[in-house]
Amino acid sequence: MKALVTGAGGGIGAALARALDARGWRLVLVDREAGLLDAVAAELKRPPEKLICDLSSRDSVEALCETIVRDHADLDVLINNAGIGVPGAVADVDQALLDRHLEINLRAPVRLMRAVAPQMIARRRGAMIATVSLGGIISLKDSAIYSASKFGLRGFLAGFHQEMAAHGVHVSGVYPAAVDTPMLHHEALHGGSVLNFIDKVMTPEDVAAATLKAIDSGRLEVYVPYSASILSRFFGTFPWMIRPLLPLMERIGEKGRLKFIARKVFSAD
Repeated sequence: MKALVTGAGGGIGAALARALDARGWRLVLVDREAGLLDAVAAELKRPPEKLICDLSSRDSVEALCETIVRDHADLDVLINNAGIGVPGAVADVDQALLDRHLEINLRAPVRLMRAVAPQMIARRRGAMIATVSLGGIISLKDSAIYSASKFGLRGFLAGFHQEMAAHGVHVSGVYPAAVDTPMLHHEALHGGSVLNFIDKVMTPEDVAAATLKAIDSGRLEVYVPYSASILSRFFGTFPWMIRPLLPLMERIGEKGRLKFIARKVFSAD
């Protein structure tokens, strides 16, 4: 079995590489930094193929698609894991950063899935997974741009799942709550949403296990943890209820944020 993982240079991507390597799979690891891929590769039992790609660059993404179609027609699993999430009010966010969210979180995974679809259809098997986020179900202040990209990805997966099912190909999204990665560390210290810290913070290994579950089951949506998805889906159905309840949720989240910082031995300065 062969799997390609984007954003494989650390965090969830590195955990995915280790989990798939433990299954004995051949791996194609993608990241924008060669040094990060080298570090992950050193942890694996068998050497992966390493590809450099800046997913915010359309030319770079097209080159990656060409490489996949040319050299990896036998790809069994595509995992679109790479993502970006920088908190900020829409009026204050630089246009280039806004575009990076849309390119990395939405356009690149859609383009990659479109590239591998014909070869999986021809073989009548395969799986395409995307690491989405509960931010693809509920949108909060200072995360509107991030959620816009993730809402779009969730919508794509829902329709694409139906298209590919007829061909024996699984399409799934994995929806983690907050995950203990550098992205969350940045949010904890630099004004990210304190609602990330209402529930238990998950580990990259938790998300990797959920991704394996998605590969094996073919379920459209897998939540990590399931309990966190209940509140998110409720507010996703009734978004008008977020504003009146936000002060209470933020007080709870702030307590969780301070506990997280203390546990990680961060300095809030």
